[in-house]
Order: sequence, then C-alpha cells, then structure tokens
Amino acid sequence: MLYLFFGPDDYTRQATINALKAAFPPDAAAFNVVVLHGKSAKLNDVRTACEAYPVFHDRRLVIVHDLLKNAKSADVRDGLKALVQRLPNTTDLVLNESDAPDSRLSVVKDIQNLAKSKQAELREFKLREGNALIGWMQQEAQANGVQLRPDAAQHLVDYVGSDGWMLHNEIAKLAAYVGEPGTIGVHEVDLLVADETETNLFNFIDALCARRGAAAVQGLNGLLADDAAPLYILTMIARQARLMLAAQSAGKVAPDELAKLLGQKPFVARKAAEQARNFSPTELRLLHERVVQIDHSIKTGKIDAEGALASLVGDFGFAPSRK
Repeated sequence: MLYLFFGPDDYTRQATINALKAAFPPDAAAFNVVVLHGKSAKLNDVRTACEAYPVFHDRRLVIVHDLLKNAKSADVRDGLKALVQRLPNTTDLVLNESDAPDSRLSVVKDIQNLAKSKQAELREFKLREGNALIGWMQQEAQANGVQLRPDAAQHLVDYVGSDGWMLHNEIAKLAAYVGEPGTIGVHEVDLLVADETETNLFNFIDALCARRGAAAVQGLNGLLADDAAPLYILTMIARQARLMLAAQSAGKVAPDELAKLLGQKPFVARKAAEQARNFSPTELRLLHERVVQIDHSIKTGKIDAEGALASLVGDFGFAPSRK
C-alpha cells in the first residue's frame, strides 16, 4: 500500500504515521520499520528498503520524509515513479511531505490515479478550525484523564494558535497540573500558559525527545534569544533523560505502576515511556552522560554553554535512519 500524506497539520500527520508503526510489535519493528529522510537518502536507499522481504512479520513499513520535495532531478522523479508502479505487496510506503506536492509531476499523477482505484491513500492534513479544533482539544484532554471547558479551549487557542504540537503540549502541561480527574478552566490557562518561556521550554524538550530535530533546533534558538539560562535548559533535558531511562528500564509495566516507580503523575510517566521508544538504551545512556559532562564543563568554564547545547541537540535531536 502506498500513502501520500501532506499538509500543515504536522501533528496529526505524525500521529497517523505512529498508528501505522504501532501495528508492528517491537521485535518485528526493529527489522521491518524503516525511516528515511529525503534530504539525505538516495533513491536507491528507498528502493532497497521497499524491496527487502519482511523478517518475523508479514509486512514492511517504509517512511520517507519529504522525498518528493527533495526530488529535484528528472532521473530521481522517474525512478520514484517506477518504484511506485511496482511497489511489493508486502511493503507499505509512506511519503510524508511537509508541503503540498506539485500536482503537475508525473509521479504525483500516478499516485492520484492509484488512490482512485483504492491502491493508494492520498490525504491532506489541514489545520483544524472552529468547533472541530475545540472538539479535538477536548479529546486530547480526555486522553489525559481530565476535562477541558470550551471557553478554556478557546482561550488556549488565543494564546498559542492552532498548531497541533503546541496545543498537545500545552494541554499535557495543564492536565499534569490539574491532575486526574480535574477540569481545565480559563484560570488554569492564564496561570500556566501565560509564561511564554516555560511554554517554549516545554515544547523544546518535547521536540528533542521526539527527535524532531528541526523543531528542537528552532526551539533552542528561540529560548536562547529570549535569554533563557543555558544551565536551566540543560537541567530540564537531564530531568527528562532520567525519566526516559527509568521508563525504559522498567520495561512493560502498567501505566499506573510506572507512575509509582517514577514518582510522577500517570501522564508524565506515559509521556516518558513514549519518548523513550525514540532512543535505543545505548543512546539514552549516552545522552545522560553527555548532559552530565556538559553541566560540569559549563560550571568549570571549559566550554561555551550555548554552543554545547546546540551540539547536544544536533547529535541527539535527529533520529538516525535505521533498518
């Protein structure tokens, strides 16, 4: 099956892709889920990933970010067109595009024709508006065990806009504050969201731990431009790294049990467990060691704090392409 996802609602696009990935048990995912980036991957890398046979599973999932956007040459576009036309039945290929693809391209026309015959899914992810946005926000709150009043939802949109990642993070922060089974009102939004630096820090940590590198780099640059203290930023990274390590070490335990083990609220524990899946045990250990090393070097004046943070984000914020 071929999927072409595009549009400005990056949050829902990624959630849809995550649902496809979740269909693979962890052991099978290690062999059969491949994530590539069109900016660095060659067409042959995509072809090889698609044509490989599944291992310990009946399907493979190949996700390529911005392949069409970066397919500049006619040879690459022609090669992609050929791949689309003979995609193996055992492979699901997801073309995840941040921008709308050029409908004049032959390969895009082929995908449109395949979608008409139900051999492909072409889906545009538009930003939600009005009642649809408020309803989605309330569902997000309910998923965190709390209620969100409609007036508070609109107040939150007035503060941060309609970006899915921003709203997801803010609702998570508000839910952690009111606790289950609390209710988020206008007062709580004013109390927690008005501090823009804290909001930006929360979003930066989330982007880093989700390994959304570009967003993490942008978030760090914004924090430093707003004069956020580098050591405070590092402290928050260290805290989340410890939570992810603990969640990963705990293995498969019930959310409530994990919350007790971590000494955190259930949502915080669930979030740490989700983020930990983006790192191998070795990567998490190296991240924590690196944070400790940077902390010591900053305090002893051995390195530039902002440069060290930028290097840390560059090394750990981008997920490596793995087969």
